[in-house]
Amino acid sequence: MKRSPVVKFYQQYFAATQSVSAGWLARLTAAQRLRVLEDLMQWEITSPVTGKH
Repeated sequence: MKRSPVVKFYQQYFAATQSVSAGWLARLTAAQRLRVLEDLMQWEITSPVTGKH
């Protein structure tokens, strides 16, 4: 059975960040922090999509 991409993402994310201290973002470069923010923001849906594209 194939796992959902969302489930796989969360499992890999928490496995990778489990042993990192609370300030793990401080160790990233500014470009890396921006990329993390961009990646996280794509999941935030504030209103339903309407109309055709």
